[in-house]
Amino acid sequence: MRIADLYDYFLFDLDGCVYLGDRVIPAAPPTIAELRRLGKKLLFLTNAPYLSRENFAAKLRRMEIEARAEEIVSSSWAVAQYVAHHHDAAGRTALVVGSEEFKQDVRDAGLRVVEDEEAKHADFVLIGGYFGFCYKDMMLANFAIRNGAAFYTSNRDATFPTPEGLWPGTGAAVAAIECASGRTAISTGKPEPPMIEVARTALGPGRALMVGDRLDSDIEGGNRASIATALVLTGVTTREMLPGSPWVPDYVLEDVGGLLQSIPE
Repeated sequence: MRIADLYDYFLFDLDGCVYLGDRVIPAAPPTIAELRRLGKKLLFLTNAPYLSRENFAAKLRRMEIEARAEEIVSSSWAVAQYVAHHHDAAGRTALVVGSEEFKQDVRDAGLRVVEDEEAKHADFVLIGGYFGFCYKDMMLANFAIRNGAAFYTSNRDATFPTPEGLWPGTGAAVAAIECASGRTAISTGKPEPPMIEVARTALGPGRALMVGDRLDSDIEGGNRASIATALVLTGVTTREMLPGSPWVPDYVLEDVGGLLQSIPE
């Protein structure tokens, strides 16, 4: 019996689980191909907010992993959809501290993205870490929030894994804006329920397994959603970090290839 035989669908984190930056984790392509051959349903959940769903899918295809845009649940797309579904968003404005792809996700959800002076009076502030984050972003967000904007973030990951080590993530930018504005952002990315519920709704009923490399987003998110979890050791988390963690995975694997290995009797 293998782990793969016990579940109907799989929710895969990307960075640290399927790839590290632009380098694919070797076990990922054959494992994902075999899961598809077995008829398993797959979704890819990423807290990275800087690419469109199609761009994430294209990145996976370049790594010889079959993927379609509709199989990607990105944190930027998820937060834009959440705001649109929980507010009367038609014709309202948003300051987006994030990439052009994030801004397009927000436009597609029905909000008007504003910049500069108009941004100081936006109805919403939406944060997603990106490489252009600067003092002007923090200043405009501070004014908008103090003027009453609803404040959301795509996620709170303090870091994300790369081949050269951990880089600052969206959580670092959010912390700066929270400090300046005196307000706390609402997060919709992992480990918060909205992102995982979007995924479960898309897949329908069945036995689910969340696969990821972070205790504080992937495993916590699965635990809070009452679905099984598998931690892989190819990203942020090491074995030494497991003792004492409040978030306990059902399986600990060296990499995603462990999904296809026999479970010890």
